[in-house]
Amino acid sequence: MHSIAPEVEDPVQMPSFPTVLPAAVLLIGACLLVVFYREIRRRRHGAENRRHASEGARAPGQALLAEIDRTHQEIGDFSSGSFAFLALFVGVVAAAAVLGEPLSRRPSALLSGAVGVVFFGIAVTRLIRLTGARQELRRRYNGRIEVARALDALESEGYRIYHELPCGNFRIHHVVVGERGVFAIETTVGAKPPGSGRFEEATVAYNGHVLFFPRWTDDQTIRRAEERAQLLSEWLERAVGEGVAVRAVVAVPGWYVKRTTPEGIPVVHPGQVASLFRHIKPRPLSGDLLNRIVSHLDRASR
Repeated sequence: MHSIAPEVEDPVQMPSFPTVLPAAVLLIGACLLVVFYREIRRRRHGAENRRHASEGARAPGQALLAEIDRTHQEIGDFSSGSFAFLALFVGVVAAAAVLGEPLSRRPSALLSGAVGVVFFGIAVTRLIRLTGARQELRRRYNGRIEVARALDALESEGYRIYHELPCGNFRIHHVVVGERGVFAIETTVGAKPPGSGRFEEATVAYNGHVLFFPRWTDDQTIRRAEERAQLLSEWLERAVGEGVAVRAVVAVPGWYVKRTTPEGIPVVHPGQVASLFRHIKPRPLSGDLLNRIVSHLDRASR
């Protein structure tokens, strides 16, 4: 008699992943993260706009401070999103290694790795740029605050000071109003001064039209200051029904100023602000015109 061999059950087969499935899951996850954080930023910006609309008088550097906050939040979004994607990446790759067919594990891992490299490359690049932008914004904000403090000291001499004044489609950094006239102050910090502290390396030359920093030339700030002073003059004239001369001034915190010609608008270090407004040639305003200007600026600043 022939013995009958017992039937041997086939081993249980684990479900396998198609080669492209892990990479597809990672791509979908990355897209969902992008959509999620964009929606968060959209709602956050909407809330910020509503809050700013309800605020009163504007603080110096307020727009820059809001931009710093937004940049800081975006850095947090990218960081948390990167950690979320990292967790997804580890989980998907581990599942593919356990459940995938032996022959498909290597190409699947290569595809998943490519997706991960692209995602993290974009995230790291963006984080580096955002961090640099935040540092630059903080430097500009600190410069704006330094100028504001120097200007606020003039209030004891009868001047009225306004910061971040909205004027049409732009904001004027600082406006000074007093018996000597109306002034629009533009602030620029220029390129970051070298850290050696040498006088020559922290000096900007000014020829009446252009600012010559040690490593670059700024031909925009003077023109922008003059244009905004003219626009403020026209805006005030429409508001008070009488011509108002507005003079432009540029403040450069962090820099010594070396004039090469007496021509051009004043360009000063914040430490020179008090002296400038004590000695600048006055363009007197009548008491009635001064009151109307101040009344209009008080309303506009709120």
